[in-house]
Amino acid sequence: MRRLLLFLLLLALAGCAAPQKPESGDITIVWNRVDNPHPYCEGLSGRKEFFRILGCSKWNDQRADGTRVCSIYAPAPRDERDLQRFATLGHELMHCVEGNWHDRWGHMNPKDRTAVGASAAPKPVTAAD
Repeated sequence: MRRLLLFLLLLALAGCAAPQKPESGDITIVWNRVDNPHPYCEGLSGRKEFFRILGCSKWNDQRADGTRVCSIYAPAPRDERDLQRFATLGHELMHCVEGNWHDRWGHMNPKDRTAVGASAAPKPVTAAD
């Protein structure tokens, strides 16, 4: 069961190839409930994916009032026990709030390398690290 969940998580990560980092300030999150997010996410990224995409998020341009919009493309959970769809929705919500919080293999980035806001630059890696 644990291996199955890990495999499903890796499949979900295919849609997270290059999310943008959010800027400081207010954000609006729009959840586009789509039964099959794969074609939407491929269209947003502009490339074909080998693995099935379970969901994705995309930053849109800033509104006139200064807020930014993060659109999530993910299916609605079928019921309160639909853990995969809830996990996908939470995963993409984290991208809206935290930006690129994991590497391409799904490992979480160290806290000192992830910060909310476009002005926050990652800590440079030195030979001492």
